[in-house]
Amino acid sequence: MTRLVWIAIGALVAACSGGGGGEKRQGQADVPETLAEWGLFADGAQQLPADDVHPYEVIAPLYSDYTAKYRFIRLPEGGRIDYRADGPWQFPEGTVVVKTFSMPHDQRDPAAGERLLETRLLVRERNHWRPHTYVWNEAQTEAKRAIAGVRLPIEWKHFDGGTRSLTYRVPNTNQCHGCHGEHEASELLGVRTAQLDRDFDFGSGPVNQIDHFAALGLFAQAPPAQRERLVDPFGDAPLEQRARAYLEANCAHCHHENGAAWETGLWLSTATTNPVDLGICRRPFSAGEATGGRPFDIVPGHPEQSVMVFRMASADPEIKMPELPTQIPHDEAIELITDWIAGMSPAGCP
Repeated sequence: MTRLVWIAIGALVAACSGGGGGEKRQGQADVPETLAEWGLFADGAQQLPADDVHPYEVIAPLYSDYTAKYRFIRLPEGGRIDYRADGPWQFPEGTVVVKTFSMPHDQRDPAAGERLLETRLLVRERNHWRPHTYVWNEAQTEAKRAIAGVRLPIEWKHFDGGTRSLTYRVPNTNQCHGCHGEHEASELLGVRTAQLDRDFDFGSGPVNQIDHFAALGLFAQAPPAQRERLVDPFGDAPLEQRARAYLEANCAHCHHENGAAWETGLWLSTATTNPVDLGICRRPFSAGEATGGRPFDIVPGHPEQSVMVFRMASADPEIKMPELPTQIPHDEAIELITDWIAGMSPAGCP
């Protein structure tokens, strides 16, 4: 669980689509300075997509300090998705994947409105994804490009009725590679079968997203009828499935054999079957003082003795997990992982 290393990228050369979906090559200086120039929205302030932009949702979202998110995909004209049963789907050059972050004014009442914070784009170039970030102004009328990152003071009513505040961190462009991977190794995290095999209302009632995309002709091949999917971490599935789904969505993109935390040997994907690889009775050898004096990542039956719970509950930058981008511990997730570990048979670790 060592500190992520941000690797600088070279000069940006973006492939972006114009308002009608056509593709053209652009250098760094030609990347649009405003989000509106991409032509992705019919109404950006309302997050209403243009006709050739497709909204979607994931089953197990990445936690980001209680922000809400809007997600979209635009394919280049004539482009098709290479469907994969496992792992991220493959997209043609010129694809734009969009995610807007917002903070609801009142977490208990969606009708109270929200503040749009930033919109992140990942643009598919020849062999990698290129990130661009746009920050919304306070008037919520325009989002401008921000390469170096921005700090935004925000305030909201939390689920408990109390007022909370935060200096929200918009990452710099290089930091996007910390989670998505550098250059040719860059990948999408949520756009995969296990995350998108769920219902979504595209305007005529809830339908399965993957079936809807197939009906629109977005795939190069027809997806199978039977598909493996994650469960909602805060739904009604069995506790272990929900805990593993949360770790998959929030931790596994770093904690796998090719991720930024590969050297830890802690693999948090739902595909992990070896208990020690998952952290059970596993001694962390790279966390240093961030263990809080706890000897094992997971001590079955004893969440209070487990490094995993200790680090999830911390807001200390030198201790907390995940390292980025969160600043506020995810209370509901801490409860979920605590219950999961508490429910394990206390076998005792050697």
